[in-house]
Amino acid sequence: MKIRILPDDIANRIAAGEVVERPASVVKELVENALDAGARKITVDVEEGGRKRIQVTDDGEGMTPEDARACFGRHATSKLYEPDDLFAIKTLGFRGEALPSIASVSHLVLETQAEASAGTVIEIAGGRVVSEREQAFPRGTEITVDDLFFNVPARRKFLRSESYELSQITTYCTHYALAFPEIHFVLRSAGFEILAAPVTTGFRDRIFQIFGKDLLDQLVEYQKDYGRSGVKVHLFTSRPHVQKYNRNSMFFFINRRLVRDKIILHAISEAYRNILPAGTFPVVILFVSIPYEDVDVNVHPAKTEVRFKHQSFVHDAIRDAILSGLTQDKTIVPMESDGVPTSPFTAPAPQPRIPDSWVSDDPIARDSFALEPGMRAVMDQAIPLGLNFRASETKTDGCEEPAEFSAYPEFDRVRQEVQPLGQLRDSFIVAVDSSGLIVIDQHVAHERVLFETYLRQKLAGKLDIQRLLMPILVQLPPRQLVILDSIIPELVRNGFEVEPFGPKTIAIKTAPAMLKASAVEKLLVELLDGLERETQVINIEALKKKIAATVSCHAAIKINTPLEETKMRWLITELMKTDVPTVCPHGRPIILRYDLREIQKAFKRA
Repeated sequence: MKIRILPDDIANRIAAGEVVERPASVVKELVENALDAGARKITVDVEEGGRKRIQVTDDGEGMTPEDARACFGRHATSKLYEPDDLFAIKTLGFRGEALPSIASVSHLVLETQAEASAGTVIEIAGGRVVSEREQAFPRGTEITVDDLFFNVPARRKFLRSESYELSQITTYCTHYALAFPEIHFVLRSAGFEILAAPVTTGFRDRIFQIFGKDLLDQLVEYQKDYGRSGVKVHLFTSRPHVQKYNRNSMFFFINRRLVRDKIILHAISEAYRNILPAGTFPVVILFVSIPYEDVDVNVHPAKTEVRFKHQSFVHDAIRDAILSGLTQDKTIVPMESDGVPTSPFTAPAPQPRIPDSWVSDDPIARDSFALEPGMRAVMDQAIPLGLNFRASETKTDGCEEPAEFSAYPEFDRVRQEVQPLGQLRDSFIVAVDSSGLIVIDQHVAHERVLFETYLRQKLAGKLDIQRLLMPILVQLPPRQLVILDSIIPELVRNGFEVEPFGPKTIAIKTAPAMLKASAVEKLLVELLDGLERETQVINIEALKKKIAATVSCHAAIKINTPLEETKMRWLITELMKTDVPTVCPHGRPIILRYDLREIQKAFKRA
């Protein structure tokens, strides 16, 4: 087999596989070009998550007709002149691969005009120039990319949902808006403005602009200049009580270049070791300035990976800066209005003798420990939820099935005999039956009861909804606004009425009646955090159960809540009626059972 040089169109498609992974990759490359061109305003318009159209407009220096034609050649760039330039790269782009790669897998239109030069329009389809003409245009550049991957159907097939692709685009635009507060950024999807970030005076104002006052108040700002090394660290990091369930709230910039780096992640993990619980993450917005010759950005075509010349020094500088910021911060975090401490290091406040979730306005339980008439009617309908782990309870000729056919032959006996003895640390119910000891986690037990009740009410069309006295206003980052927009129909079906209230704010007007008003905002944010963490297309059936599980978790009684014997009996009775009494909706165990034989064996009586 002879070796031959690949034609340019095939070479460009191969390069596109490395540079252009999805619509967000196109946006990233075009925005970086606009930044390198000295733009003061960058506008990104997309349709169908970037599948149908991506348009990036800037007011940078623009291109002459000669440069406009040359920019579509492979490795054509205005940013490198000498071999040594590779060792001190000052621009975001430099490889000269992005435009030819994008043009090879789309229908692309370039409109540009430089100062004192004629405007130029070039149309390209699948890497081939279709037309070129002169046309008046404001100084700057506009690139329109239509039908991305139209000639690479395999790549187009692997794109995900419109909302997911749009969320990835939003992430990139948010990152660069943070890094360049002196530039006006706009992101629109089908005419709807997702991100609007006018020019501000610095990083702090830009964070306020994008994320709002609530998040900014949770951050500690710290700056450190490491002298002759040339390393400067400017960071905003969250106080210990702020705990996220994913890394999506971490933003890293090296010389204002967006990067993903394991060294930085490790430094942050080391700084927060013994401060945050395992599996939770802080909010970190990190800007590191470093001499250009001490960082190599020519590692991967996507230009998001870097190598540091002094790796250990950079790692320790970031770790120590975070620790110094947290150490110097003496802010005492106020407790939330419902009395639940926000810091994991604060002792829990004394709880009332009657749990909040069982006060008189709770539709789940009353002082008599009976369900509301409306709810009881729903429960009595025995609506199948598809959750049952037990054997069928169908009877034949009025007789119960033989015990040997039951998956859990002792369950009915346990249900009839179980008697509560008391609580362990006001969190776990200790009970007995005739052949063993039973320990029940009261929070997840109540959560399971509420979860199945909620699903039955919803299936029966009898979900209790409360209209809030005052709408709850919640500020969301742009990415979560995109996710929220995709799940609003399901939220409505679950009793939430959510409406836009300004560019970054939503108003919650109604919520399920089982929720306290103080828990509504926290629930919605937690739900969006969870969905943001998931990379797959949002599954509606899974979403239904996720919403039900989140609602029931927030409405359930908490640990450290004393219960009277009658309330313990009520909870055990209702738990035993559920389809799945052994695990909570999130998969945690509810019941632990210690058989009498095991106890006798432990005391050497077996």
